[in-house]
Amino acid sequence: MAGINHAAVWIAGIAHFMLGAGWYTAFGPAWMTAIGKTEAQIRADQPTMAIPLVIAVAVAVIIAYALAWLLPRLGAQTAAGGAKAGAMLALALIATTLAMNYGFEARSPALWLINAGYMVVGMALMGAIVGGWRKKP
Repeated sequence: MAGINHAAVWIAGIAHFMLGAGWYTAFGPAWMTAIGKTEAQIRADQPTMAIPLVIAVAVAVIIAYALAWLLPRLGAQTAAGGAKAGAMLALALIATTLAMNYGFEARSPALWLINAGYMVVGMALMGAIVGGWRKKP
């Protein structure tokens, strides 16, 4: 973990989380239609949002740490390079995995676009922050 800018990682994770709040607010109605539930059904299934929110932050920070470890090895130590690497990793690893799973689960392409799109944009954002934020010596 030497050489990792921990502040950049945590800010990137929080930024990803905040992007998710805006993303799923903007795409909330389409997302609920795609999962086949109403807001009331979601509230009944998940009486407290605390656990999913904590998980979302933790996952974002873990991904940001993975990017902080990987970006120097890829030579992507600029905001633009980090954003490109983050987006490509999300497309290659997350979007494809979601597509495979959604195919077997008979989920809609709209749901895939919403969820995969969030991860591609989110990982590009995290990559830009982690890749572009220089650690002070």
